Amino acid sequence: MNGNKKHSPVVNIGSSLLLVIFLVLCLVTFATLSLSSARSDYGFSSRLAERKTDYYRASSQAETILDQIDTVLAEAYKNARGTYYSTVEKKLSALTPVVDTDDVVLEVNISAKKPSVSYQVPVNDKQFLSVVLELLPADEEDGFYRVTQWKVVSQAEWNGDNTLKLIK
Repeated sequence: MNGNKKHSPVVNIGSSLLLVIFLVLCLVTFATLSLSSARSDYGFSSRLAERKTDYYRASSQAETILDQIDTVLAEAYKNARGTYYSTVEKKLSALTPVVDTDDVVLEVNISAKKPSVSYQVPVNDKQFLSVVLELLPADEEDGFYRVTQWKVVSQAEWNGDNTLKLIK
């Protein structure tokens, strides 16, 4: 009786199938995590590139305005030695910056103890590039001005009240 029955070899198919399924799940999980990380990095890089592009565009416009101010100061230095500051104030107040945007704010403050020129160039909807130049006396050999501020400033006011009520 035992000779008539065929005995199939004992092969444990279930454990190898479970191992293959586990490996496929691991590969799918790692591929999903890798794709998610790549998408996150791409989004971050895109936002960073946009911010850098906006800053360098604003910086380029600020440099253009600085060049125009430098030209006005050089002309005032050549033409009006005795009335340097009044000539500078008149010419800079009439200066219309030639840049791509109309949102540039130019302020001339000659009456102060340290005469200065300041202007702001928008970087994006929430920030602007603030530049402050301290005008040097006309007989200075160091140039016509000194840059005292060149920084990005936020337009929105920061509200630091982020307290949590833990106990009522």
